[in-house]
Amino acid sequence: MKKGLFLLILISYSGFSMLPAQQLPPPDPLLPEDYSPEEFPLWAHDLRRYEVVAIGSYPITFFASSLIYDFSMYAANDFNLSYSMGSQRDGNDIGIIIGSAVCVSLVIATVDLIINTSRRKKAEKQTDEQ
Repeated sequence: MKKGLFLLILISYSGFSMLPAQQLPPPDPLLPEDYSPEEFPLWAHDLRRYEVVAIGSYPITFFASSLIYDFSMYAANDFNLSYSMGSQRDGNDIGIIIGSAVCVSLVIATVDLIINTSRRKKAEKQTDEQ
């Protein structure tokens, strides 16, 4: 009898514990809204684009800087095999490569910013004339 009572209590307890877990979904799903163009100022959009272009161009400029630096060191030492591509780099060499890659990435982002600003001003001028 005690086993039957224990099983009855166990089954009833397990059945009631599942009720809170079975909730209905909300009537309208909570979806994020898109940003409106007026939500952020123009300088914030320009800064974000500058950041994306600078960080996005860094891997390419790092690779190019590394190749150019290695070849220039190889050529400057009369094509000696001990200075072949990628051999014997120390901390100073890596610092030069990283620094030049960062500078070139920032130049690329600055040129992109100048081009976009001039295009925007040209478009505003054309809309003002019409």
